[in-house]
Amino acid sequence: MNFSFTLLGFVVAALVAMTGVGGGSLMTPVLILGLHVSPIVAVGTDLLYSAATKTGALWVYARRGQVRWSLAGRMLAGSLPAAALTLAGLWLLRGNAHHLDTVATVALSIALASSATVILFREQLYRLLHSGESNPPIGDRLRDFAPIASGVVIGVLVSLSSVGAGVIGVSVLLLLFPKINTRHLVGTDIAHGVVLALVTGIGHMFVARIDFSLLGQLLLGSVPGIYVGTRIAGLLPETTLRRGIAVVLLGVAVKLVV
Repeated sequence: MNFSFTLLGFVVAALVAMTGVGGGSLMTPVLILGLHVSPIVAVGTDLLYSAATKTGALWVYARRGQVRWSLAGRMLAGSLPAAALTLAGLWLLRGNAHHLDTVATVALSIALASSATVILFREQLYRLLHSGESNPPIGDRLRDFAPIASGVVIGVLVSLSSVGAGVIGVSVLLLLFPKINTRHLVGTDIAHGVVLALVTGIGHMFVARIDFSLLGQLLLGSVPGIYVGTRIAGLLPETTLRRGIAVVLLGVAVKLVV
């Protein structure tokens, strides 16, 4: 047993509980750069880690009635077909580990840069989209189609990098549906993320190896991490912490491809 994996599971879970930043944005880069796990193995393992850790949160949100299931279904209508096509492409490359690692690394860099940009500029995007309340720039038809379109993008990113369902997903929902209670949007994004992570994680089992020993050690640290993170969430400046993480994500995105 490697204690560093359990510690990593603890730290990532705590940061997610404190800031809401998606676990894949933090976990996968550390596995690759810090613990030297193969990129494609890190992605598949993190997808199952994400599905397991988010399931508990989904149970809580669902019990409180804070999940818009129809909205989550519209996102899945875009993300699942996109994920299936992406996984099919990866399956065709399964005989070449180097190509798989290269694809995962480049996709992860793009996903991290996108997530960091969303974190840093979400407020500005919100003001741009909702500058005129009497004449909102987002029409009803666009609002109905946008969750499906965003699901397509997220499905591709998550399949390739394990990143996107958390930060990008909830930000899209917040931008599109500002009148819906934030907790309901977070619960909806978690419902979408659990299904997508589970399906893509299982798909990765047919593409490359999943490190179940690593997965178990990460999960061992995640439960106390979530508990500690929720206990100290109000003691630290969340906005500053989130922006600090965004800057780190941008640096990691550059490091992965340089």
